[in-house]
Amino acid sequence: MTVPETVSEYTPLNSRRWWILRISINLLLSLVVTVVQLPMYIYHCVNSLLFSASQRRQSPDNITKFMQEEIVAPLFDSSSTEGSNELETKIVEALDIVDIVHLHGYKVHEHVVQTRDGYLLAIHRIVSNKVTPSTIDLRLSGKKVVYLHHGLLTNSEIFVLGDTKEKCLPFLLVDLGFDVWLGNNRGNKYSRKHISLSPNSNEFWDYSLDQFAMFDIPDTVSYILGATKREKLAYIGFSQGSAQCLAALSLSPKLGEQIELFIGLSPAMIPQGLCHPLTSLFVYSAPSFMFRLFGKRAILPSVVFWQRIFGPALYEQVVDRSLIILFGWKSKNLSKAQKTVGYPHIFSPTSVKSVIHWFQIISSGRFQMYDEGGAAGSKLVPLSGSSTKTHRVAPFPIQTISTPMLLIYGEADSLIDMVKTRDNLSCPCEVVGIPSYEHMDTLWADDVNSKVFDRVINRLMEPQI
Repeated sequence: MTVPETVSEYTPLNSRRWWILRISINLLLSLVVTVVQLPMYIYHCVNSLLFSASQRRQSPDNITKFMQEEIVAPLFDSSSTEGSNELETKIVEALDIVDIVHLHGYKVHEHVVQTRDGYLLAIHRIVSNKVTPSTIDLRLSGKKVVYLHHGLLTNSEIFVLGDTKEKCLPFLLVDLGFDVWLGNNRGNKYSRKHISLSPNSNEFWDYSLDQFAMFDIPDTVSYILGATKREKLAYIGFSQGSAQCLAALSLSPKLGEQIELFIGLSPAMIPQGLCHPLTSLFVYSAPSFMFRLFGKRAILPSVVFWQRIFGPALYEQVVDRSLIILFGWKSKNLSKAQKTVGYPHIFSPTSVKSVIHWFQIISSGRFQMYDEGGAAGSKLVPLSGSSTKTHRVAPFPIQTISTPMLLIYGEADSLIDMVKTRDNLSCPCEVVGIPSYEHMDTLWADDVNSKVFDRVINRLMEPQI
């Protein structure tokens, strides 16, 4: 009888201790969540007082009389030191892609794509300074269409943020006569709109790579082809922009008929993971922990707040240090001027869920769809999610893709596992590895023109079978 008495004596105490432990953990998590999210609320409260726009916002050239019929010249001579410095300053201060494109002496037309699930995506068409609304159809008729798509936590601006025109691929393509379009993902700076959902709701942000692949990419491609009256286009994706299109191509044979050439710059598909042991804990944690820490809407919405608080110099150091901690990137191929121009515009929101999706791909070592089940494959939770024999989330079947490809990556890029990428592809594929290049270098390196852009342009000019 002593055993039952012992159990009955200590069970309440153990239960009380367990209850206190749970309360303590919840309080600790709540404190962490408050620290992470408090700047967002402060930012929204004081934004109208501190950061009200002091300059007139320029409108896209297809919806305003401003600069429509005149030929626009670059506002600064970037060949001179004084002109280059002034251009850098103006780009840093630019409100959006319209300002940035105008500063380089080009025009931009803004279009809106409605996806089949109701999101409204703003996309941008970059045109020559000689094009006017009355001549655009004539000048671009029959031109080869090129669609560029950005990576994770960025937007269409990333392609026009080179510190010189020669480091902005869209401008080079426009000068060569291509019809150039830049896309945007749902939820980012240019696409935070839905026909029925509010961006203040959790439902608006309930998306991952699955939705990018099923809706954003194919619907944008269809819109561009309809607007240009063309049957096919060439696609250039940077980082996640490559993964989205690969996923979309694997799910849609029709899309394979519409994209005649796929070019991936730093093409992330099955990333190797994060460098720092502490940050790696996030990769292998259950989604419930990430949702508790960051919420179920946009991830890190307070970045702009901290950017303003830190100022340009300190913010640049923070970004550099963060890239080293997370990915081991030293950014030695990026000039000081490039960082000054690019870093203030590099961040754009996405959903917490889409970041979790990447963590699942890294953890599982598979290019797979979002795992909705249980702990969703967390290696920190035994017998959870896709690690069990009872649950295996569907992959993106990229072995079925037949579209010709050109993949360009940096051999010092810790995110890219080109061996796994090649092993999963069966289509005609040319791979170019650039020694000492890291992730951002395929867009912004000092010698990106000769090492990357020339290869891209030569491949685009080849006749496609």
